Amino acid sequence: MSIDGGIPGGNGGSGWDRPEQLPPVSGQQWPQNGPDWEALARQHEAEQKKRRMLQIGGSAAAVVVAGIVTAAIALSSPAHPKRVAAVGPATPSASAADSSAPASPATSASVSASASGSASPALAQLVDKYGSNAIVLSKTVKPGQADGHNGPAVLMTGKDTDHGESNGPVVDTSKSFTVSALVDNNAPKGGECVLSQGSGAYYTFYLGRDDWDIHNQWVFKVQTLPGGEDKNTRQAFSKQPSWTGKWVLLTGVYDASAKSITLYVNGEPQDTIKIDGIWNSASRMQLGRTKYHGAWVDNWDGAISDVLVWNQALSASNVAQLQKSGGTSAGAAPMAGWLLP
Repeated sequence: MSIDGGIPGGNGGSGWDRPEQLPPVSGQQWPQNGPDWEALARQHEAEQKKRRMLQIGGSAAAVVVAGIVTAAIALSSPAHPKRVAAVGPATPSASAADSSAPASPATSASVSASASGSASPALAQLVDKYGSNAIVLSKTVKPGQADGHNGPAVLMTGKDTDHGESNGPVVDTSKSFTVSALVDNNAPKGGECVLSQGSGAYYTFYLGRDDWDIHNQWVFKVQTLPGGEDKNTRQAFSKQPSWTGKWVLLTGVYDASAKSITLYVNGEPQDTIKIDGIWNSASRMQLGRTKYHGAWVDNWDGAISDVLVWNQALSASNVAQLQKSGGTSAGAAPMAGWLLP
């Protein structure tokens, strides 16, 4: 039968030369006076239409099946991993440590992650337990657990790249304040800073270990005037040399009323120095490094935990209580704190 809808035996090219060669249509008997050609044509056209409808229906079913299979594959495939959401603007760098554009703090955990853009790696942030001063860690600093201590800590190796930086000024050095941290020191020699704050070429306060000339001791030191000159440095040293391999609680107190600075080691007062005042630097606080003559130096080698700041001068009894608590509570409300249980 022709597939062009024409009448067999005509110009449709079916190959039927005579009417008697046409095969009978199913269920159709030839009348005695010969086939009804008009009826055959109508019947042939109806059958062709039926076949076309069947073909269209089959194609539609195939499309539906293909869609179902595609959906099933999509549902069974692993989802694209979520990108870390940006917690704040770009992470402050060593070359722009005193930028005025702070990063927004994370709010849901003691350690979170931020990213400044799709091409930048996520950086960890330490959440301020008592305020809004997040500390952004450099990519070489690893938050985690440290030997001999059960709480959270950051691990540093003394590299130039190891540090953390707050998203804004923390300490108002024109008024009384106290800074404290529980630390484990790995380096037997060299200056090492736990906490500092300053801008331009110099720190305004420094808590850590000093190593020069006859000194290899824990220290709390300050700058009494701006300008970055060594003659303006005042230092309170520990009675004993510094050590390695054993945790130590360092606490520095500035009493603006008494005009003095005091260093405490493991809750015990070490040295009190009278000063005229402290240069007030409204800049970011540094974790694990300091600014000296325009360069970042004294990167900490070891672990740091239980970092606390008060906007008051803690008394000797407060610091003793801080030691008994393991460095987490002094009986006075802190204004900022990181790496706490």
